Amino acid sequence: MLELEIAHNWPGFQLQLHLTIGAELIVLFGRSGAGKSLTLRAVAGLFHPASGRIILNGRVLLDTRSGINVPPQARRVGYVPQGYALFPHLTVFENVAYGLRSSSKEVHHRVMEWLDRVGLADLAGRRPHQLSGGQQQRVALARALAIQPDVLLLDEPLSALDAPTRSELQALIRTLQRQLNIPVLFVTHQLAEAVLLADRIAVLEGGRLLQVGLPKDVLHRPARPEVAHLVGVRNLLRGQVRGISPEGLRVWIGEREIRAHWDPAAPPPPAGADLLVCIRAERIALVRPDRLPPPERENLMEGEIIRESDYGLSQVLLFRVYGPRLTPERDYDLEIEIPPYVYERLGLDRIRRWTIAIRPESVHGIPCG
Repeated sequence: MLELEIAHNWPGFQLQLHLTIGAELIVLFGRSGAGKSLTLRAVAGLFHPASGRIILNGRVLLDTRSGINVPPQARRVGYVPQGYALFPHLTVFENVAYGLRSSSKEVHHRVMEWLDRVGLADLAGRRPHQLSGGQQQRVALARALAIQPDVLLLDEPLSALDAPTRSELQALIRTLQRQLNIPVLFVTHQLAEAVLLADRIAVLEGGRLLQVGLPKDVLHRPARPEVAHLVGVRNLLRGQVRGISPEGLRVWIGEREIRAHWDPAAPPPPAGADLLVCIRAERIALVRPDRLPPPERENLMEGEIIRESDYGLSQVLLFRVYGPRLTPERDYDLEIEIPPYVYERLGLDRIRRWTIAIRPESVHGIPCG
């Protein structure tokens, strides 16, 4: 288990983080400059925060009050920085063996074991410039794991790789984490990668930890407006609570009432409270007239597609509802994202008037203030 509590101030930026990590893969997610890489460097011992404690499996690595600061080489931390930091004059074998303190026979066995596990045993004699980017990343990963670390730190390890290679290494990293059963901290600003890999996602912004949770909860139940923006919620509407019923929270948006999900274990907000209503663009359905669901089960609205954008793998539709508007300050109310085959099958280039359906559990409210 890794227990992390650190704080450091710079002019215009404050890093303040408190996080506990078990034998799981935690993704640190956020924009560039949010403090993700600094957090890894603090755990690795390459950055000394002004205050805090870092405890790994009960062993204190840092305690600023007690003056404890274990040097990097004694922390048992596997660290893969951005750029991999391979030694160009050393072979693959020598790079992986670097830092091992064992007999030559044991070193040889351990290095070849890890090169085999990352699929590079036959390239042990090559130098980094003779390898592809994906192969260099595997060498860096083998070197970090050959020391038998208690925690593995990966700083945007796949950002420079092509999509097929990235996919292969994502699967490898996930497999290794499950086999080793150690904490893994993985830094990325790619949402799809975070959701794919993480047991939990920790969202950082401006040095602050905004939310920690399961990928599905961070994606569909953002705790703060900043998180909603970071995880790509494109429909953010201002609303007001009208009450709660067995069908869900009743929310007034503009001059229209819709029903939203609310965790029954949490106290509901009082009537009149302001909410920021989040609706993911991919959770809105276009419904044929003969297939309309019962209105008591879903929020139904009629309207028309006024514009669209083709992103290759998806189509984004700008939809304006008839009657009471949701967002009168602009010429459309909602963004809807659908796959190209749905666009083609429904004939959306010709048919522009539709009824949309939004399930209450796809409508999430964030209390304002």
